[in-house]
Amino acid sequence: MAWFRNYWYRFGGGMVICFVVYLLIAEPHWSQITGLLIINLIALIIHQLEEYQLPGGAPLVINRVIYDEHSLTDRYPGNTLSICIVNVSAWVIYFIAIMFSNWYWLGLGVVMFSLFQILGHCVQMNVKMHTWYNPGMATTLLLFLPIGIAYIYEVQSNHLINGWTWCAGFLTLVMCILLTIVLPVQTFKDKQTKYRMSDWQVERFRKVTSFAHIGH
Repeated sequence: MAWFRNYWYRFGGGMVICFVVYLLIAEPHWSQITGLLIINLIALIIHQLEEYQLPGGAPLVINRVIYDEHSLTDRYPGNTLSICIVNVSAWVIYFIAIMFSNWYWLGLGVVMFSLFQILGHCVQMNVKMHTWYNPGMATTLLLFLPIGIAYIYEVQSNHLINGWTWCAGFLTLVMCILLTIVLPVQTFKDKQTKYRMSDWQVERFRKVTSFAHIGH
């Protein structure tokens, strides 16, 4: 349990490798929409690997930028337990969207959740830290953005969504934010928590922010 709590993103990376191998061998025939949702899940895990493994350091960025914590960024309000729950719960929602790919409101909400990362990674984090890059930004632009555009184009051009679908999708986005981000962090926040970020994550945060600092 401790290993998974600290290294869930590596487990996710292993899942992606196994799944890609399966796709190459089995060559399953899915619809375009289902295929895009599958790619969106794969992109999510790759995005998480960028945040927590290569280069890593994202959990401290989140505590500092999103929650404006500067003294206890290695443990508060987000810690290794809540961060694990935040990210793994996102896997579950993305997978449900794949299983019920004809629930276009759900697929739209999940895709909007991916696109929502643009606001955080490309605007808010860089502005507040005075950087031109932060962990997760590359996959947000190179994966989430084109996948999101492709999905919206596909469902829109085939007249599969309407105004009500957009409304339901937006509500799904809000629920994803509340259930997979806000609730776990607020539930498990504790200034005295034993679930502190590793020294490796702290060092990665320092190196990345120093490297990407504007004017440095």
